[in-house]
Amino acid sequence: MSATTAEPRPLVAPAPEGPVRGRRVLGVAGVFVAGLVLLAVLSAWHLTQGTAHLSVGELLRAVWPWASDDGARQQAVAVLVSSRVPRLLAGLLVGLALGVAGTVLQSVARNPLASPDTLAVNAGAYVSVVAVAAFGLALPFFANGLVAFVGGMAAAGLVLAVARGGAGGPTRLILAGSAVALALDALTTVLLMLFQEKTTGLFAWGSGTTVQSGTHQVALAAPIVGIGVAATLVLAHRLDVLGLGDDTATVLGVDVRRTRVVSIVLAVLLSAAAVTVTGPMGFVGLGAPVVARLVARRVPGLGRHLLLLPFAGLVGALVVVAADVVLRIVVPADVSISVPTGVVTTLFGASLLVWLARRLRDGGPAAASTTRGAGERCAPGPG
Repeated sequence: MSATTAEPRPLVAPAPEGPVRGRRVLGVAGVFVAGLVLLAVLSAWHLTQGTAHLSVGELLRAVWPWASDDGARQQAVAVLVSSRVPRLLAGLLVGLALGVAGTVLQSVARNPLASPDTLAVNAGAYVSVVAVAAFGLALPFFANGLVAFVGGMAAAGLVLAVARGGAGGPTRLILAGSAVALALDALTTVLLMLFQEKTTGLFAWGSGTTVQSGTHQVALAAPIVGIGVAATLVLAHRLDVLGLGDDTATVLGVDVRRTRVVSIVLAVLLSAAAVTVTGPMGFVGLGAPVVARLVARRVPGLGRHLLLLPFAGLVGALVVVAADVVLRIVVPADVSISVPTGVVTTLFGASLLVWLARRLRDGGPAAASTTRGAGERCAPGPG
């Protein structure tokens, strides 16, 4: 009589795929909707702030197409078109660009401390623009953006070369980026002091300001940012695979070297476009991706780069607009024009960097050797 072996029954019945996928879609959609609603509220609040005293009713009449065309409405329209709407659009565009750029750099380096600031991309772009201005050259927008792009690429390449592409751990990457950024900032300060007449207006711009005179620069930069964001979304799947490790990515058919090079070029392109519009906006490229990844840990499905990249851009826009709103609440309206928004974002990013420094462990060679030494001491002896 032959014995039959029954198949082991699972202790927990697998959840049906349909409901789980539906909950994930609802969760991701809910996060995006909540972010967009919050951004809309902050944007509306942002439009009410400025040196010209305009009530909410006057602003609503300015955008209402059937409102009477009186003098008050014309004044409100002029204020919105010439100052407040360009300022808001600049904040939204720069936040989107830096949020996506920071996420790409962190994914390529597999390091949450990588950003346009810590890799000296912003410092390289800024010193290049100042150097050109110091020689008395007045370049158009696209040529100025090209100069910023070349400077950012050179600085990022130098940092990655010193830090061995981030393989030396977060500490080495931050030290290399800080050293290069400090050197470039010192060079920028020297140029600003020696050529004060030719670099007039670049000092405040160097801290990141959303103040704009019209929408000309934003309109020119928007297609570049759009193309850059779209190109990063094309690389989203490769970035997902790259997170599994170089060997696994190579086995799965991803050209690791080419993916890294293209990704860094796109990130520097987005950062250079942002610097050209508002100057280097401090630590937005670090803070927005970190916040986006923290939210993605609690929302299943949001961690894929196809969704994480636009969500980080949304968080970046929230950070810049919220910083501008907070600045104009704390500082009087007539003084807030001369205070760059980048001061607030830098304070936010510095606090976040301290929190990350206390939370993260260095995974570099020093940590590995320490682990090996502890293991050797704890290993039992022979006999």
